[in-house]
Amino acid sequence: MKKINALGKPCPIPVIEAKKAIREIKNDGGLIEITVDNEVSVKNIEKMATGLGLKTTSQALKNDEFTVEIVVPKNQDQLNQTASDSELVVAFGRKTMGDGDPDLGAMLLKSYIYSLTELDTPPEHLLFFNSGAFLTNQGSNTLNDLKLLVDKGTQISTCGACLDFYQIKETLAVGEITNMYGITEVMAQAKKVINF
Repeated sequence: MKKINALGKPCPIPVIEAKKAIREIKNDGGLIEITVDNEVSVKNIEKMATGLGLKTTSQALKNDEFTVEIVVPKNQDQLNQTASDSELVVAFGRKTMGDGDPDLGAMLLKSYIYSLTELDTPPEHLLFFNSGAFLTNQGSNTLNDLKLLVDKGTQISTCGACLDFYQIKETLAVGEITNMYGITEVMAQAKKVINF
């Protein structure tokens, strides 16, 4: 068993170390155990491994200590199972659109997200980070449009470290929690990325 101690390591380091370990043993197969200190890291590791077609189990050892085990089959090319190229990814790093009056910026961004719902082909993925994380939370004036986009097949992901920083993780209202490695991967695979 390959063991990784990721206690105290910030997002997305535990995910990156887990993925490196998977690459190292993919020919021989085996078991990887990663120890982390928060549930968001557990979910991010599980999501990454599941996306590669790998089985995981996790358990809480203490309030701030968890382990995730990943089973890596022998001679399996798991790393080819990452998502296919995305057509369009839109990244929201702020909760307003453009510089200037914040109320006008919020109104413009709401209008932009509504306009996305009217496209013949909606974006494949929307990413939210920094103050953009407020847009996927309860009380956001864009929630109805974001939920409509989800119904149309758009994937919505919000940075977990950003939700923690602003202390709004418990009020996430649409989409899933991701990490900076996941955001980087989605952007790298996209055919076109629009940044706000």
